[in-house]
Amino acid sequence: MTVFADQPARHDHTPTFTGRLSADLGECVTLRMHTTLAVTGVKVLLVRSGELETFPATAVTGRPGWYEYGLHLEAAVTRYAWQLELPGDHLNLTMSGLHRTRRGWRDWFQYLAGYRAPEWAWGSVFYQIFPDRFRNADQATGVQSGEYIYNGQPVQKVPWNTVPDRAGDIHAHYGGDLAGITEKLPYLSELGVNALWLTPIFVSPSNHRYDVSDYRNVDPHLGGQAAYDAMLTACHAAGVRVVLDGVFNHVGSENALFQAALADDTAPGRGMFTWRTAGDVSPDDASQSNAPGSPLPYHAFMGVPTLPKLDYASLEAQQEFLAGERSVVRHWLRPDAAGQAIHGWRLDVAHMIGAGGTDEGNLDLHRQLKAAARQENPDAYIFGERFFDAEGAMHGGGEDGAMNYHGFGLPVMQWLSGQTHFFLPSRLGGAELAEQLWDAYHALPPQVALNMFNLLDSHDTPRALYRLGGDRARLRAALTLLLGYPGVPCIYYGTEIGLSQLERGAMPFCRAPMPWPDVAGPQNGGDPAAWDMALLADVRRLIELRKETAALQRGSMRFVLAEQDAIGYMRESGGVRVAVLASRENAGRIFAVTLPAGDWQDALSGEMLGGGKVELVLDGGRVLVNRDEL
Repeated sequence: MTVFADQPARHDHTPTFTGRLSADLGECVTLRMHTTLAVTGVKVLLVRSGELETFPATAVTGRPGWYEYGLHLEAAVTRYAWQLELPGDHLNLTMSGLHRTRRGWRDWFQYLAGYRAPEWAWGSVFYQIFPDRFRNADQATGVQSGEYIYNGQPVQKVPWNTVPDRAGDIHAHYGGDLAGITEKLPYLSELGVNALWLTPIFVSPSNHRYDVSDYRNVDPHLGGQAAYDAMLTACHAAGVRVVLDGVFNHVGSENALFQAALADDTAPGRGMFTWRTAGDVSPDDASQSNAPGSPLPYHAFMGVPTLPKLDYASLEAQQEFLAGERSVVRHWLRPDAAGQAIHGWRLDVAHMIGAGGTDEGNLDLHRQLKAAARQENPDAYIFGERFFDAEGAMHGGGEDGAMNYHGFGLPVMQWLSGQTHFFLPSRLGGAELAEQLWDAYHALPPQVALNMFNLLDSHDTPRALYRLGGDRARLRAALTLLLGYPGVPCIYYGTEIGLSQLERGAMPFCRAPMPWPDVAGPQNGGDPAAWDMALLADVRRLIELRKETAALQRGSMRFVLAEQDAIGYMRESGGVRVAVLASRENAGRIFAVTLPAGDWQDALSGEMLGGGKVELVLDGGRVLVNRDEL
């Protein structure tokens, strides 16, 4: 059930209602609830040791409608609800709203004790960079055509603005490098982003580098360690944090550990990989092979021969990659001689990591990884690629958050585009979209909901503008929803200027090079029309608003609008309310929205509005701010 802003009883995680987040076990936290209903009494329902217990709440002196309760923290996760007693009736208040029936546990409020969120991420706006396609600053380091053979084909060097195609797929190298990121830091700072997620930068033979050969060295074709050090120094000076991509489900087939294990059944590291036994063939793993008609002798990610899967039943694999004193996770989080290090990991196919070619032991392995990361940097931000429903893994013990495809990016883009990311037609309406967003949001502990990594497109999905049929008003609406939503927003490189793709599908078409105006080439290079400057200006302002408004970084969320062609939600914290509204129409259609009483200002245009029922054109999205005290 979607919860709307006009609900007559309220409680959430913000300081108005919750004394503080992340108090330790044994401590007491004050919880508050406000209602406009004529209650005769209020109680708090707690789940303690599996049993349901009821305790009276106290009316707050001098504040009509306010009640409070001191919650003593006796468990890592405490689930609770408010019971409102009325003449001849009662209601239960949970994250699912007000009901006469008792909702299931996943709908109840949650208090997560002792968990320390990387709160810097809440105030960050990330920018995803696919290094080979962002900027080539050092012509001497790039891959040359025919330099080596990979997966049976010679690699290619292609001109910068070449349109990606199937023929080039993993073999076409554009020459983007880490020096290019350093060179364009002024552009990124002007855009307003203050954190980068880089897809893999370690030694690898492909252009995507998800087939890592050496996890402890930066690929020389990206400039090697010297370029990495220079980039990290420049990023730190600019106040930009860096998160790297951790590929810990599989390695590349040219990885020395795998090659040694493949060549010798008695190799010391053979147990780190997942080998087949007689008759051990699964549909995915047998889909591709080294020789026509014969299955691989090892399990591989999606059956791709160049991506042999690690087996975390092996303690050696756990120590090498995740939790050992010299593990890969620790290596890049550990400060170097200059005191520099990355600030976190994005975990590739996090849901697939496990033992025996499966995801067995997945959550325990993530807890190990997280513990090791936090020992190196107590503020490390760890988020996983969980393309589907991640709720079962989102309790703070493992990843801090997940890439929020399920709970934001996929449904929002499906609603705006009228199709799924696989281009299946869809008649999804705004009411169902709001229901999906709320369902995913409300079931998470509040800190975890704020940790979720929100995105519209990425290196794995079709470009947002392409999915929207080139409709830039809808793209602006999507970006407005993104930069206001609970969680950590991320912009895929080029989306802010309207970078699209020319061919239907995802990879490799969504990985076009950034069309810098000073780089001539066969497509768009040097053409000012390749940059939508109006869109860029709007994105800069939306980012600025996000970074200067605490309510957008850590506030609660409720919906204010859910119609077939328009949705809107409200973020709130510390007496500041922000209404984020968007329509998928761009013909000046007017929508009626009911806002809480007070003075509201359009954050981009400056227009002033009153509270109550207002009629608005929502083309491209709007953000309204109210600063009245609650």
